[in-house]
Amino acid sequence: MTGLSGLYLDKTSPMPLYEQLRQALLEAIISGSIQEGTKLPTEEELCDQLGISRPVARQAYSALIAEGYVERMRGRGTFVHRQENRGRFLDAQLSFAKEMDILGKTHRTEMLFQEWVSGDLTLASKLNLGLDERCYHICRMRYVDDKPFVLVENYIPESAFPGIERFDLAKRSLYEVFEKEYRVRIVRARRMIRAQTADRKFAELFGVPCGSPVLYITNVAVDQNDRPVDFSKEYLDGVTQKFEFDVVNQ
Repeated sequence: MTGLSGLYLDKTSPMPLYEQLRQALLEAIISGSIQEGTKLPTEEELCDQLGISRPVARQAYSALIAEGYVERMRGRGTFVHRQENRGRFLDAQLSFAKEMDILGKTHRTEMLFQEWVSGDLTLASKLNLGLDERCYHICRMRYVDDKPFVLVENYIPESAFPGIERFDLAKRSLYEVFEKEYRVRIVRARRMIRAQTADRKFAELFGVPCGSPVLYITNVAVDQNDRPVDFSKEYLDGVTQKFEFDVVNQ
């Protein structure tokens, strides 16, 4: 099976089999192990190879089709629909660790602070919360090849993730915790990018002059039940970071 010869599903894991299969296929597509235009195995072939039921294979494919990564062609089969951008994946809702692993980069995360917050109008609006509802606010610095790469702040609603403070989010992927511990899967996001200049805090963290260009990205992640479950802010060095897009007329 092209690009999937080493595919393994853990039937003892609390993560549903269809979600394990979806993630394995998605990573193979984004990493280039399965290229654009490749015909994927039929549901029957997946079932025979992996020892899974037909509904599991169908659900994994249906999720990838809904996300735009694969397409079904009547009478021909299921094919990889798109090729991911090189560089950071602005149009793929992946964890930082998975992005860097795909790019072959060494990486680590440092937790700068964590706290409970409430009463913020912006958070209430972004996450559809009441003003008295709490969010877990974490701030992490991501390093790539031992250099500062991105400063990330996340606001996680307590109502969706009670007890989230128990987990070491410097060592574990936030979205992995969502999926494995809470059965919450991020399926889409609303993302905004704008330019601003480095203040003293950013300049000190990244070792750049005050006033240097900064890329500021906000992200509202939405789960499989159409709930906004994470509001994040990312700050990147605007001199060293760049993004590439493929623009296609439909």
